[in-house]
Amino acid sequence: MLQDTARPTHATRPVPDKPRVSARGLVLTTLGVVIGSAGYYASWRFQTPIGTLGGIAGLALCVIGTSHGHDASHAA
Repeated sequence: MLQDTARPTHATRPVPDKPRVSARGLVLTTLGVVIGSAGYYASWRFQTPIGTLGGIAGLALCVIGTSHGHDASHAA
């Protein structure tokens, strides 16, 4: 059975606004990648516990940066 009314197209649907990425989240995530990579490399290459701690700290910074990545109160 055919309907008499036309179906709305994608162009007529409202598009939700995307949240902005905050500079703080971007910096924290990037810093976490750099520190974590260096820490895990040092841990693997030199077998040092400080490298493992650096890798864990870098991973924590990535998580914190990602959680603040779309925080509206910190948007640039």
